[in-house]
Amino acid sequence: MKNDDMLLLSRTADRMQAGAGADVIVLHINHCMENSFEFSRILGRVFKKVVFIGAPYNERIVPVEDSFVGYYAHTEDGSKAVYRGNERIVNVEGSFIEVVRSLVEQAVKLDIYPALSEGAKLLVIEDGGYHYQAFRDLFEKYPLLESATLGAVEQTTSGTVRGYNLGRTKEYAYPHLSVARSDIKMNVESRFIAERVIEELSSFLYGINTFLDFHKVLLIGYGVIGRRIAQVLTERPVKLMVCEKNPYIFGLAAGEGMETYETTEPECFNADTIVLGNTGCASFDEKMLMDFMRSKSHKLYLASSSSQDEEFWIFLSMLRGDIPYPAGVSLKEQFEYTGVDEYVFEYDDDGKIREKIVYLIAKGLPVNFFRPDVISLTNCMIDLIFTEILMLGKWLCENRDARKKLYLLGVNEEISSYCNEKELFRDWLEVYGFSYEDDMARLMDAHPMSKKLRAYMLEE
Repeated sequence: MKNDDMLLLSRTADRMQAGAGADVIVLHINHCMENSFEFSRILGRVFKKVVFIGAPYNERIVPVEDSFVGYYAHTEDGSKAVYRGNERIVNVEGSFIEVVRSLVEQAVKLDIYPALSEGAKLLVIEDGGYHYQAFRDLFEKYPLLESATLGAVEQTTSGTVRGYNLGRTKEYAYPHLSVARSDIKMNVESRFIAERVIEELSSFLYGINTFLDFHKVLLIGYGVIGRRIAQVLTERPVKLMVCEKNPYIFGLAAGEGMETYETTEPECFNADTIVLGNTGCASFDEKMLMDFMRSKSHKLYLASSSSQDEEFWIFLSMLRGDIPYPAGVSLKEQFEYTGVDEYVFEYDDDGKIREKIVYLIAKGLPVNFFRPDVISLTNCMIDLIFTEILMLGKWLCENRDARKKLYLLGVNEEISSYCNEKELFRDWLEVYGFSYEDDMARLMDAHPMSKKLRAYMLEE
């Protein structure tokens, strides 16, 4: 078997009804890594055309090939240069999300809208939910964009929430389907993601002459990924803490033996601490930074497991000068290492100047996607998720009059009966020659609050 094979996805694509996607162009927005490229290649066997956008979590370049058109952004001269294949199109200044939206706009202008003008339909497949607002901003300029879009299939919780919140305020422009709270996503994939996060975090720490063991580790969030990471870390010699604002999940963390806080205090940082954000939103705030400044410790390490750059948005905004540092805090100097930025601060503690160091790992982006040559999940693992996504994309092609609303795999019967996760998981085990007792409930190892987590996603 070749390393780039996705056996279940490939077989599912081969079985798809002939002509189901013959008039459909796919906009595929995902991490700039090999499994995303391979997904685009397989999508190209099913649909009329595939346009791939590599979200700039790293500096990887999208390959130029016949199976899909590739867009990406590469850092050049201090800004992001947007490329279509080998052609440099425009330079973009701004945040991660602004760069992605620029990529979307260029893809719509150069590849998608010309196809829609010739009668094609559009299917969006995404990791991150960045296209929702970008499309809203483009509807007036490109009027066919809204009417020709069959719908979107989203992979992540944060991306699903983005689309949901926009749909609540402005009504859904097209159906939104999500695998973010599917049984496979929550209960199978999460264990592999947690392991990779810890492996990559350890690698970055080694690069600055330290390690994970014997540190205090503060997990922000005890949802699906946070809880899995906690399970991995309980086997390590670390002092583990959880900061969780949701009272129900707080109770779960406390009940499972975690040292749990609703908000931090200086005592949380009485030794050098690693903060790992797992929420998908701005989780490290000014109070946490000040609790560190007032604490006894000298060093703080910030890392993210979520699929965007939101966890440390407040801290990043301070570094950019968009918002001021808290009173008494000033940046003295900074250093850049491979994948880690060191910021040396001075804190005026009632006239006594204290030096504090903050290490920002992977620029605040998810650690398991940052290195250009990294494998976040093996192709055989992500194969399961990509197959779910492809099946939901097929459902949209076959149900072009579907209601414009949010559909969650594992919640909405319309799509959950179409994409039967138990059958899909058994097929995956068989395809790869894996062995496991036929006890699906134990195998899935559901988060104790799976139902509430699904509900919470629609309340944020």
